[in-house]
Amino acid sequence: MIELFDEIINLRYNPRPSICFIVNKPMKREVFAADFRDRIVVHTDLNYLKTVIVAACKYLATKLRLQLHPRKIYLQHFSKGVKFLGTVILPHRIYIANRTKGNFYDAIQRQNEIARNHKPTKEDRLHFISSMNSYLGIMKHYKSYKLRKNMIFKLLSCWWWNLVSLRGGIAKFALKQKFK
Repeated sequence: MIELFDEIINLRYNPRPSICFIVNKPMKREVFAADFRDRIVVHTDLNYLKTVIVAACKYLATKLRLQLHPRKIYLQHFSKGVKFLGTVILPHRIYIANRTKGNFYDAIQRQNEIARNHKPTKEDRLHFISSMNSYLGIMKHYKSYKLRKNMIFKLLSCWWWNLVSLRGGIAKFALKQKFK
């Protein structure tokens, strides 16, 4: 963070180029990747934080002809936590964000709807594995075993259990051998 601040203040910050590549599985699509330098700045002095914001805005405007969106800047007390990558970081603990839980719930409901409407195709099954494992992959890094267990066993349609099994302590879904 200090390095980034120094680069901005000394007008040495250069954004790196983005790249594009093609991914074929589970379906063909273009993926764009960029080197992000988003930062969370934590400091005890509110005035110092304000100087960081002013310096960043000045640099973006003069060197890159960009404007920092005013609603993307948050100044708040650390005890309220910081939302970051689907979690809320608080002093001495990290929780899964409510939005992440809600999106996981919605994903389960969408998959149940597919199972209710028709027999899932191979593409549907691969999408199920991809979607569910994405959420489980994020959540397994935090104290969320009970949450994962409750959401999956209480909400997931029993039809899916004919096709998939859980591995690694409710950390990953895998297709049963006969459905691969």
